[in-house]
Amino acid sequence: MKITAVIVTFNNPGMLRDLLEDLQRQSLRPRRVIVVDNSPRRAADAAPLPVPGIETVRMAANEGSAGGFHEGLRRSLDGADAILTLDDDVRMPGGALENLFRGLERIEKREGRVGAVRAVGPNHPDADPTPIACFAWRGTLMKAEAVRQAGLPRRDYFLYADDAEYALRMAACGWRFFWVPGSLIVEARKDDKQRLRVLGRDVTCYAEAYRFYYAVRNSIHAFRIHGRRDELRKTLAYAAKMALLLPFIRTGESGRAKAILQGVHDGFRSRLGKRAEYHPAETPAETVLRPTEAWR
Repeated sequence: MKITAVIVTFNNPGMLRDLLEDLQRQSLRPRRVIVVDNSPRRAADAAPLPVPGIETVRMAANEGSAGGFHEGLRRSLDGADAILTLDDDVRMPGGALENLFRGLERIEKREGRVGAVRAVGPNHPDADPTPIACFAWRGTLMKAEAVRQAGLPRRDYFLYADDAEYALRMAACGWRFFWVPGSLIVEARKDDKQRLRVLGRDVTCYAEAYRFYYAVRNSIHAFRIHGRRDELRKTLAYAAKMALLLPFIRTGESGRAKAILQGVHDGFRSRLGKRAEYHPAETPAETVLRPTEAWR
């Protein structure tokens, strides 16, 4: 089976370099690796990729994960049987891709129509493959046939929930998804959320307003158009809770409660795309580089 790996990156050259080296050390290596780089031109030019044989797509502007995976999947369909999607902040032990592929083969023989399988993180509770309703871009191996049938990810989501909407669309075509516990992928960066105790409650929240806006807006839109009422109610309950608690949280950006309310409004009205007032900073983020030797 011809496997193409697609990685979307933004201002994270150190972790991207580690991940590319991990891919080179896989017991089953992808035949193609496509890196879609959303970084500003000055940042992308300052950090050329050190790994040979990588196809790099420089985006003219930051199109987020949605635009990045739209472009990456479009290019990967040329000759691929399966597509591995990865964020730029994960690490892969040497057998991760082979175990994911073998898991897909075994599950497909038993279950029939399997569109995608996903690697697990540390401390996954199940030893055997289990079905999942949705998948994320991080560590998912998709059949190219399923991608062709579902189409490409929505560019207008920009950030967050673009993978969930895509999985729901693929599921509507009759495809099923499974965890593969034998394949491990480890998240190397976990700095996008804060874990705090506020008014006697444990709260996990985003530090930046733009994350809240796109996460709430796109989740509401995706669950609404796909008729997922339970997930929609949970999203609204979370949005209401955070809008009430955020005024008591002094760490993080101001304006996060407003971003949530704007996200709810725009999600119900299908007002999508990038918004100038909710945009990630373009300065490179600090990264914690992991030793590559441990993954050989």
